[in-house]
Amino acid sequence: MVDKTEISNPIEIKDNSVERVAFDLMEKIANSEGYSNETGYKKPNSREYFLKLYNQCHKVVDNRNVKISDLLED
Repeated sequence: MVDKTEISNPIEIKDNSVERVAFDLMEKIANSEGYSNETGYKKPNSREYFLKLYNQCHKVVDNRNVKISDLLED
């Protein structure tokens, strides 16, 4: 198994990409829920929170037949 990842070309995150819109949505939700502010992250389990929130936002933005109520149960 190889533990090395190489990227041969520059990574671009376009303003209107699914990933960028999901990231912006995640930031807005996190700010409204009080998980982050200008000084940083306030909750002890912020990594788990942000990974889960980004995953949910990506599913919603990418519109993969996602029911919002199913995401709220997670």
